[in-house]
Amino acid sequence: MRWAIYLDMDAFYLSCEARRRPEIRGRPAVVAHDPAGGKGRGVVLSASYEARKHGFRSAMPVREAWRLGQEVLWIPPDFPYYEATSREVMALLRQRSPAARQFSIDEAALPWDGEDASGAEAEGRAIQDEIRNRLGLPCSVGIGPSILLAKMASDRAKPGGLVVISPGDVAEFVGSLPVRAVPGVGAVTERDLGAVGVRRVGDCLAVPGPALRRAVGPLAGLLRDLARGRWEEEPWPEESEPKSLGAMSTFSEDTSDPEELTRTLRRFLDDLERTLKHQGYAYRTVTLRVRFADFHALQRSRSLPHHTHETRSALGVATTLLREILHPDPAHPKRPVRTVGLTLGDLKPWAGGQKDLSSFARETDGSQAPLPDP
Repeated sequence: MRWAIYLDMDAFYLSCEARRRPEIRGRPAVVAHDPAGGKGRGVVLSASYEARKHGFRSAMPVREAWRLGQEVLWIPPDFPYYEATSREVMALLRQRSPAARQFSIDEAALPWDGEDASGAEAEGRAIQDEIRNRLGLPCSVGIGPSILLAKMASDRAKPGGLVVISPGDVAEFVGSLPVRAVPGVGAVTERDLGAVGVRRVGDCLAVPGPALRRAVGPLAGLLRDLARGRWEEEPWPEESEPKSLGAMSTFSEDTSDPEELTRTLRRFLDDLERTLKHQGYAYRTVTLRVRFADFHALQRSRSLPHHTHETRSALGVATTLLREILHPDPAHPKRPVRTVGLTLGDLKPWAGGQKDLSSFARETDGSQAPLPDP
């Protein structure tokens, strides 16, 4: 049978920082933009396990984290370094298996064929050792008969452990987990499941199928299958191409200055053009999204006549879209802008570049950033 070995880097951004700054190891620390004395508008991107003991967590608003009042080391993010480190990890995995697939900046999986899990387990431990010894980074590994189950196992393995789910153990392992442990179940779905008495996956079996489907739709079938110890045998994913590159920025203070908005778009495009050339892609569609201070958001898109990897055309399109969104008086927006985002889409390979890493949507409080790591 085919096993999935799922790799999840531990507190990835902080682990990257500790790799070049060993003195922060073992200290409560977070990666986040300037907290501005508790007035910062970003989020915690990564929290060390020592910091988590004091209540810090990834995706926590900086203002909330500041109020915890604990002695914590605040580290500004260095995203080019994190992305370069991610490429090093993937290079090691692809040396072990060309079928290794990356799912985010800090998660990947590779297949292992064997009748029992012993070979996959040995490979998983070898991967952990190699990444720790060669790159100085910790990771957790989950192994299971599907990528979904292996990912769930890697969550239980954190930090730094290895967990195996054998086919016969699926019902026992998954049934006791809270529903939020299932990838794809967020806060809203958790609430809807709780309304029908489902808090752990195994609770699904006590709820009539029609009631569960009314609560969560097609997800009901997956949850009931997992609770019964069943899973879908999935084909190993093909190498996928990214569909878009994007950047988003939340301003430290709401702005009504069109020049500041244009400077932000120009900065986005300078960075995105370097990424396009480095990864070997051209784009055709430009999408601009603006969120105002009242949290109302508007989005506009426009396509170029042909694909290109240069962003001079994108700047003209983006500024035109900005004027449309700020209509009727572009020079004096009536509503201050909180967040602006820009996406270059309809990507296709460009022969003049070198493709090497998937791209990630970004949201920051003033500069580009991947999403918080778990």
